[in-house]
Amino acid sequence: MFTSVRSRIFTGFVFVALVMVLTTALLAAVPIRRFQERLESQRLQAYAATLAVGAGVILEQSPARAAALEGFLTRQAERLGARILIVDRGGNVVADSAPGQPLSPALDAAVRQAAGRVDGRRAEPLDAGLVDRQRLVVAPVPRSDGLTLALLAPARRAPIGRGLLLPLAAATGLGLLVALAVTWLVSRSIAGPITRLTQAADAMAAGNLEQAIPGEGSDELGRLVRSFNTMASSLRAMLESQRRLLANVAHELRTPLTVIQGYALALREGVLEDRGDRERALATIVEECERADRLLAQLLQLSRLESGLRRPALQPVRLQDLAGRVVERHRLGAEARGITLSSAIAPDLLASADPELLEQAIDNLVVNALQHCGPGTQIQITAQPALLEAERTPLVRIRVSDTGPGIPPEALPRLFERFYRVEAERADGSGRPTGFGLGLAIAREIVAAHGGTIAVESQAGQGTTFVIDLPVAAESRER
Repeated sequence: MFTSVRSRIFTGFVFVALVMVLTTALLAAVPIRRFQERLESQRLQAYAATLAVGAGVILEQSPARAAALEGFLTRQAERLGARILIVDRGGNVVADSAPGQPLSPALDAAVRQAAGRVDGRRAEPLDAGLVDRQRLVVAPVPRSDGLTLALLAPARRAPIGRGLLLPLAAATGLGLLVALAVTWLVSRSIAGPITRLTQAADAMAAGNLEQAIPGEGSDELGRLVRSFNTMASSLRAMLESQRRLLANVAHELRTPLTVIQGYALALREGVLEDRGDRERALATIVEECERADRLLAQLLQLSRLESGLRRPALQPVRLQDLAGRVVERHRLGAEARGITLSSAIAPDLLASADPELLEQAIDNLVVNALQHCGPGTQIQITAQPALLEAERTPLVRIRVSDTGPGIPPEALPRLFERFYRVEAERADGSGRPTGFGLGLAIAREIVAAHGGTIAVESQAGQGTTFVIDLPVAAESRER
């Protein structure tokens, strides 16, 4: 029956409200009853004191005091709905408002005992308690030589029910109705976001990822909604990235596979009869296989970096030696294209890095510059100490600068995306792609794994500079 969160919350609130009301009523019943009895006792004691004074006046002034006293007691007893007696010190009845009705043994004994306890010198009445469902109140009669007035009134319970319990029950019922309305609103406010979360999660499980739930706030449910929206957005971005990755991989592999398939069929069918043509076909097949292998290797490395499987083994790295190896590796190729490649780094400058990964990141930046620069340009690797202004943290700042054509401003935001290549520079003079568009993405992941940052500065016609900030090694910090 109570399967939804809203119904369980509503039922729980109602149950708690009922338990609270019943517990309050039970706990309040006893003190209320005692208070009512105390009020009734005080009322009867006041009546007894007044009647005792009246009886004393009659006994002192009236010539026919016995008849006058009984008449007085009878009238007052009818008015009060009680029985009034005058007894002496020994408990003998001197006057009675109902002379023809004998007292029960218990009442007779209680009246005698109460009369013996009354001190004639004190004017305060005395409540002797309940006897045979009658409340006995006694009071000394002034100037009467030890006479006592005894007032017997039936125990009264109705006033508390009519005067207090009924209004209390009405107020409780009204309070329960208000509590039910508030409980329904509260359960709706709590269960509403949960219901929307469930519906959105079911929709996402069915394949609809375009889900965004309103109601983000600072409370627990608001933070849950915000976390769900963030998760949904991240999932959409991840799946979109995977789709783009698969499309780009398929596109990049289609060309070498098509070339390999074409030349392999030509060789199998004997179309290429000349030995030189066959050798060139085989060389092209090998070249395309190597190209596909490089693509898969770069994808695997990028995946390992993004997933955290390849973590840098940090150690002090001498940047001058690292940059020197990169320059020597590409020196002949740069000279063949008329490009000047150099480095200028102080010999004692150290960075806290994985030497293999950092060298690959700088190598990717240099290869990217070589692919996009023409004859007569200069490429230089520099590094110097720096200071992060916001946190006053010492850094090593590495720059790979070129004097090439620069990068269009609209391409800068997407430069580090996987498979992204600037349209104007995607191919060399032969029309073949100059790269896969993965080198800069790999460099970014390597720098991020080191806890550093990478940025690019470029102006059309004035060149491009890639800036890497890395933590400085302990030895450099001590110097």
